[in-house]
Amino acid sequence: MELTTQQCNESMSTVTNVLLFEDDYLEIKNAIERLHSLFAGVTGINAGNITDQDIYLPSGKAVSTIKAAHCLKELERTRRFVRGIYHAINHLLDTIPGNIINILYAGCGPYGTLLTPLTSQFTAAQVNFILLDINPDSLEAAKVLYEKLDLLDYVVDFVCADATTYKFPEGVRIDMVISETMLNALRKEPQVAIMNNLIPKMRPEAIFIPEKIAVEAVLTRWEEEYKHFTELDYQPKRIRVGLVYCASREFKLPQPVVIVVPASKTHNRLDLFTEIKVFGREVLTTYNCSLTTPFAVCKLENQSDSIKIAFEYILSDDPGFTYMI
Repeated sequence: MELTTQQCNESMSTVTNVLLFEDDYLEIKNAIERLHSLFAGVTGINAGNITDQDIYLPSGKAVSTIKAAHCLKELERTRRFVRGIYHAINHLLDTIPGNIINILYAGCGPYGTLLTPLTSQFTAAQVNFILLDINPDSLEAAKVLYEKLDLLDYVVDFVCADATTYKFPEGVRIDMVISETMLNALRKEPQVAIMNNLIPKMRPEAIFIPEKIAVEAVLTRWEEEYKHFTELDYQPKRIRVGLVYCASREFKLPQPVVIVVPASKTHNRLDLFTEIKVFGREVLTTYNCSLTTPFAVCKLENQSDSIKIAFEYILSDDPGFTYMI
C-alpha cells in the first residue's frame, strides 16, 4: 500500500532522529534501509544494479543517477555528513538569527541525500535549498521527491548545471555550500574543481561542507592492514610520511609537493590516506567508508635508503595525484 505524504514525512522524521541521535549501528543500518526504501519508492530510482552511465566532464566524472543513489547506503558516510550538516545549520541559525539559511547543494543526486532528511528538523522558514546537479535525470528525480513529499517550500531553485562553472544567483545570500563529489584521494571526480570555483565566491561567514579534506602519504604493510579487519580493535602499525594536500574553507589549489619516504624493512606499500572533517566533531577516518579507503600509490621493495617522491595534482577530465620517484 502506498504511503500518504504525511506517513512518508513521519517515517523520514523517525529515521532522521536515528541518524542524528543514535549510536547503535544496527538501528542506523535499519534506518538507512528505510530511508532508501522511502526515497526509491517515491522517485522510482533504486540503488540496485547500476545500469545507467556516468557523465564525463572536463573536470572529472559526474556519477550516474543510480550510483548517486548508492551513496545513501554507505552507513557511516551518510550518518557523519547528515550530522555535520545538522550542526552546521544550527551554528548558522545561532550566528545569524532571524535569517533564512540559504544552502547550495552541488551534486544533490536523485534524493538530495544530505539535506532532505533534515527537512524533518528545520522548517522552510529556517532553511532554503538550491539543489544543483549536472545530471538531468538525477535533478528530475529530486524534483519528484520534493513534490511528492510536499517539500517544495524548501527549494529556491532546481538547477541543472556544472558546479565547476556555476555562478551564485544575484540577490541570494549563500550561507552554506555542500559538495560531496569525490573518491578517495580526491581521484576521478570534480571535488577540487568545484571547491576552486565556489569557495572564492562565498562570503567569509559562509560554511563549506566538508570543512576539511586531508590527503596524507603513509607507508603500510598488508599484514598489518589485514589485522585491522580480523582482530577486534587492532590498530595497524603504519609509518606516516607526510601531508600531500589539505583542502579547507581557506581554499588553495594543490601545489606540487616533495616528501621524503624513510627506508623500512617491514612497510613496503605507499598509500594515500584521506580524512574528511564534515563539520565540528563529525569526521570520517580510514576505512569508515569508500571515501577514506587507502589508495595504493606504489610498492617500494628492497628500500635500504630514504627516497624522495614528488606528488602533483592534475586538474583534468581524470583528476588526481600523479607521483614521480
